[in-house]
Amino acid sequence: MPESQRNMAARTRLLYTGEKFDAAKAGIARDHSIGLDVCIAGQRELRALLALGLLNRGYDYSTPAGWRMAALSAYTITASPRFHRMVLITDVPHNVVDYLLPEPNGVGGLPGLRVEEHRGYGTYIMRHLPTDAQFVVTDNPSGKPAGARRKSYVDFFTVDAPLTPGEREQLASVPPMTEYAQCLLAGVFCRISARDPHRRWAIGNWFYDPLQRSGWLGNPRSLGEDRQLQGTGDSWELRWDSYPYPDDLAASLTDPVIGIPGARTVSAPDHLAITLGNATLRLRSRRS
Repeated sequence: MPESQRNMAARTRLLYTGEKFDAAKAGIARDHSIGLDVCIAGQRELRALLALGLLNRGYDYSTPAGWRMAALSAYTITASPRFHRMVLITDVPHNVVDYLLPEPNGVGGLPGLRVEEHRGYGTYIMRHLPTDAQFVVTDNPSGKPAGARRKSYVDFFTVDAPLTPGEREQLASVPPMTEYAQCLLAGVFCRISARDPHRRWAIGNWFYDPLQRSGWLGNPRSLGEDRQLQGTGDSWELRWDSYPYPDDLAASLTDPVIGIPGARTVSAPDHLAITLGNATLRLRSRRS
């Protein structure tokens, strides 16, 4: 019997994302497309906020750098986006959620993220209150929450805890962004572990080069000292001083197989830019 379209799409997707087959299949869209960017509106907004947290690193805590999420790059994480939920698969889920969930004292984490359930020994099901979007971190290779409900060994806010005044202030300081801009930023986050099976580009969790190419950045593994993702409306700019290479990031977003549908690369003398609809994301690597 011929393989189903969904299975074929899943086998193609996993070549780029590093997911296991069951995880990749769960993310395939209804039209049998790869599905990395097909999601409900709340998920798109959540993923754009996650990109702001991951891609702002430094000491300007008036920006999302104050969420202290950039350290996520130190861990091996496989992004497995689905239509109704964002899933991160990692062998150190407890470490990862430490950088995602706000602490009761107001330090770090994505403002408004709450624990919905803790399952087994390695799965956190979370809910982002402002967007009502579900977010899962798990050590289950399928990405599926598994195991009995249990109490978390660390005290985090649960879904019955309303936004704190500090969280409201942090969220109010996030610049407005259009739907196209959200798609671009969400797309960057969903590709943190992506790589081309033909070895032409790789993202490497914003930490290293999985292809081990020599003569470019020179440092085999680096979180970088500074990342800035800033903008408003349709106009955004990303500056960074470590992996990945700008060409690689642009390729991941515009790849004919797993790129964002409609995204295009525009070259300028001093930077690359990715366009989608009316939105533009300029890429400026300080070490390229």
